[in-house]
Amino acid sequence: MTSSTTAPSGSPKALRIAVMLEAIQFSDIIGIDIFANLSRSYMAMAEQISPRAAALSHHAIPMEFYYLATTLLPAEFVVPGNNFRYLPTHTYDTCPRDLDILLIGGPLLTHRPPSADKFMKEAWGRTKVILTTCTGSLWLASTGLLEGKRVTTNREFLGAARGLYPGIKWEERRWVVEEKPYNGGDGKGELWTSGAAGHGLEMIAAYCLEKFDNDFVRFLGLEGLNLHNMSFDDQSYPEAVEGTKQEAKAAAPSSFLSRILRGGLSWK
Repeated sequence: MTSSTTAPSGSPKALRIAVMLEAIQFSDIIGIDIFANLSRSYMAMAEQISPRAAALSHHAIPMEFYYLATTLLPAEFVVPGNNFRYLPTHTYDTCPRDLDILLIGGPLLTHRPPSADKFMKEAWGRTKVILTTCTGSLWLASTGLLEGKRVTTNREFLGAARGLYPGIKWEERRWVVEEKPYNGGDGKGELWTSGAAGHGLEMIAAYCLEKFDNDFVRFLGLEGLNLHNMSFDDQSYPEAVEGTKQEAKAAAPSSFLSRILRGGLSWK
């Protein structure tokens, strides 16, 4: 798990990133490692062993990470029996709302803590960028904030998503970028939603390549994770989806949802 970094006195303000990872699969938020590799704390280690990293050290970003759950007790991921727990740094009630980035993983539809709902609603206009992976967009959609927005989710859940939230423009893409309200700066916030967990990793890589120095991101963020040969230029899927498969899901979302709620489907 990524450790927090804090900007020293007189340095630029730290980039504040919160992660909603309660009752999800770990792969949903694995892209947080890309952000962490761009942090000053990671650079402090990397520049000691790599002259190439040292040459890019001026690009390193002070960061603070917030890992959220309903309480501060060790929290579980969704996979039954894996016995993996993480220690939250903040609850939904105590986490700041005015973040730079909020990353939302995808829990089962039965996981909807009221405090998480309140947190997302209060952070919506005060956080500059919100990223969702897999069914994290369905979690965010449950707040009512996504009405009329262009978003995506795990490809296998698009039919169910359209049945649950018909007022949202669900697109079949690896990831979708949309505007959202933001109460600070120029008033323009960003909403990035991805398909399944692997596309969440691609989306975060694409986000970092767009927002930060390209050479810095490719070396520290991507090469170190062996992701530098992946393509981040096209948000569409490389192959056409079998039409009858998608039509069947779209035609019977209630049946599909019942299997999800019983935990009868592979999650990714």
